[in-house]
Amino acid sequence: MWTARRIVRELTDADRRRRILTAFWRHADEGSRLVAASQLARALHFRDDTIRRVPPEKKAELLAARAGSAEFDETLASALMLYHTRDQREMLAAFLDHWKIPHVNGSIETDDYTPPSAGAVREAVRALEPRFDRRDIAIYLASVGLLMESWREGVWAVVEELRQPE
Repeated sequence: MWTARRIVRELTDADRRRRILTAFWRHADEGSRLVAASQLARALHFRDDTIRRVPPEKKAELLAARAGSAEFDETLASALMLYHTRDQREMLAAFLDHWKIPHVNGSIETDDYTPPSAGAVREAVRALEPRFDRRDIAIYLASVGLLMESWREGVWAVVEELRQPE
């Protein structure tokens, strides 16, 4: 089972973790940012105002240090979604195009599609791996399974395979 914590801890390196968590602070709705800032302030024993004034990159570092804490699961899941829909649109679109799933800039616009099987996911990975980093693909597939339950069986099996040394 891939949780947001596990994805962030096991699949990301420091640079990717920073980019993913910065995406949250830059793109999340105001309410989500306020809740996360309050949780972070409590965890660090800071005042809420202190955390709110910190730049997004620094808040990302502070959140990364707490990424193993269950209280940040929702924030981490949101960060993964925002990172992929904002910063990794090209990769999302390439996978969706490969599977012939209708989308607009990586955002699925219909419920009338079948989630890809593990075989279809493997085929897409083989086709797209020359264009995209293997680790980025694994993070994307793990995140898709986390956020879209009907995709889990097909994508999570391939995530485990991508983690194996070539």
